[in-house]
Amino acid sequence: MEKGASFLFAGIHFDKKRFAADFSRFEGKKESDDVIEGLSNIANSDFEVIEDSTHSEKRKRKRKSAATESVEGFSVFKDSKLTVAASVNEENHPSENDPSEERKEFHRKLERDALFRKKYNIHVSGNNVPSPLQNFAELSTRYECDPYILHNLVELGFKEPTPIQRQAIPVLLSGRECFACAPTGSGKTLAFLCPVLMKLKDPSKEGIRAVILCPTRELASQTTRECKKLAKGKKFSIKLVTKEVIRHADFSKFSCDVLISTPLRLRLAIRKKKIDLSRVEHLVLDESDKLFELGLLKQIDTIVKACSNPSIVRSLFSATLPDFVEDLARSVMHDAVRVIVGRKNTASATVKQKLVFAGSEEGKLLALRQSFSESLNPPILIFVQSKDRAKDLYGELAFENIKVNVIHSDLSEIERENVVYDFRAGKTWVLIATDVIARGMDFKGVNCVINYDFPDSASAYIHRIGRSGRAGRSGEAITFYTDEDIPFLRNIANVMSASGCEVPSWITELQKKKWKKHRPKRDSISNKPKDDGDTEQPKKKSKKRRPKRDSIVTKPNGDGDSELQKKKSKKHRLEGDSIQNKPKDEGDTEQQKKKSKKRKLKRDSISTKPKDDGVSKPQKKKSKKTEEA
Repeated sequence: MEKGASFLFAGIHFDKKRFAADFSRFEGKKESDDVIEGLSNIANSDFEVIEDSTHSEKRKRKRKSAATESVEGFSVFKDSKLTVAASVNEENHPSENDPSEERKEFHRKLERDALFRKKYNIHVSGNNVPSPLQNFAELSTRYECDPYILHNLVELGFKEPTPIQRQAIPVLLSGRECFACAPTGSGKTLAFLCPVLMKLKDPSKEGIRAVILCPTRELASQTTRECKKLAKGKKFSIKLVTKEVIRHADFSKFSCDVLISTPLRLRLAIRKKKIDLSRVEHLVLDESDKLFELGLLKQIDTIVKACSNPSIVRSLFSATLPDFVEDLARSVMHDAVRVIVGRKNTASATVKQKLVFAGSEEGKLLALRQSFSESLNPPILIFVQSKDRAKDLYGELAFENIKVNVIHSDLSEIERENVVYDFRAGKTWVLIATDVIARGMDFKGVNCVINYDFPDSASAYIHRIGRSGRAGRSGEAITFYTDEDIPFLRNIANVMSASGCEVPSWITELQKKKWKKHRPKRDSISNKPKDDGDTEQPKKKSKKRRPKRDSIVTKPNGDGDSELQKKKSKKHRLEGDSIQNKPKDEGDTEQQKKKSKKRKLKRDSISTKPKDDGVSKPQKKKSKKTEEA
């Protein structure tokens, strides 16, 4: 221990024999009584040290010598110019190290940004990505945001930005294009509305300045409402493209600040009405993975070509970002920044997910009714794979003691809006829907989502269950599956495990199957046995075919003009006179009947008297003419 202690403190004691020359020099200074000799020795010693020291130490020695000279000449307070010059020199000297210090500060900033992104699970890729937002107050300090936006954010209840808002807003405000992927209910709509309104600054009548595309009418109308709420206080012209707008609007004089539409309607406006999109500064594709599907790709291509402004900023937002969508986005966008929150293509971690084996269609209905009887926690969304199945399920649940409603594409726009409004207002407890409202619709209070029919893809599953657990709230998702769905369970199980849910081990051992769309033909939704259902179907078909069979006269005609009679009967099929079940006792021949039918259409509208004789008035007139002849 003593050896160790002496080793640690060995640097304190100097070997005087080894450094005798240096010690003698310092001791000589102390012993000399002459002040001049002492000053000269100090000056000489300073000169020797400066020669041996580095460049930075030279500057320090020079400053010290300048200070000693001023003190010796008593010129500290006499001449202020010297002190000013000295201070200027001191300020100029660090400028030589400015590039290195700036570089250090830049690296420190990158480290801070990386730690901040790691805290909120934000992943970015691209060149010179802007720093994320710490809070909404930075919108005014960094980007000179107008006060009305900050005021509206407070009124709408936004206190802190969400992870996607922290990174996507600075990217778009810096003029960079981006495609962003974040879980459902994470605030993607505000992430692109806020920078668009900030960039537009003031209302203008110079044409259409921003275009937002949504895959469904419901999502487009919801985006329009949110945009108007955020733009409150500014007279921005925000318009939604509807059928009435396409029919009656004069697009030669059409101008608005923000135009929100579905791809099909905007494409019709471009082709028929020749709407001008050459001045569009911002193009936003919401739910971009749905917009880039094969059915909508041509429409999107037409719209992107019409937005021909060279300084346009494009952005893509979605909860799922497949590889093919990313490749298409990179081909269209220039120097884009990719922003992903959490893991790519994952569901929200606040939703508790569960798989339930139902066996058959009857088992699904029984399981659904059992879940309602055990614990009904409205509002509840039920998803099915087609509108026909939505109608069938609504017919089964309509007579239960549950406030249930249905929404599908066969309903008119007003009817669909009323259904959504009733569900938001709490008038409807259970809403049966197709994938029409699976994307983007913000129902903040949905407690449970039931996948009555197995989703046709992993992205459809993510978007369906994303209607619950929005904005950090907790939710529940139940998925029914049958024997037909077992081969595709592994894909859904991967999504569940990625979001932290427990999955049975036998599902993870299944072979992963590549699938684009999984929509098997399912049995009808009913509790009735299959024998009764099979007997009802042919009856309905026979009713539809009866008019075609009974319109043809089957009795033989001896006059030889059967073809003419058949043609006439086809013309007047709706009159109902060709079918008579009563026996023909009044002595009317087939020929007289056909002749009367010829003239009925001309003269029956004039007289309303009953025909008692069975012979029409035209025939009576004809008989009089023959008698005169």
